[in-house]
Amino acid sequence: MLDHVTQVLQRRLRRETRTALGRGMYYPTSWDPFFAEYMTLAQLYRYPTEHFRFHQRQLTLGPGGHRAQE
Repeated sequence: MLDHVTQVLQRRLRRETRTALGRGMYYPTSWDPFFAEYMTLAQLYRYPTEHFRFHQRQLTLGPGGHRAQE
């Protein structure tokens, strides 16, 4: 399922125009710490990766069971 969704998003992203990627709208910043008050479509395409990496760093343990450093 993840592979399918990723492929669909990649195809859609390749078809987006610069104009479309620059369009945006306002979002409630209380929804998520990565949401800005105003976000473009380009920022929304990057959002899932940023969100995942944030949580990945939270959950990844380095040698000796310590949290990995950035």
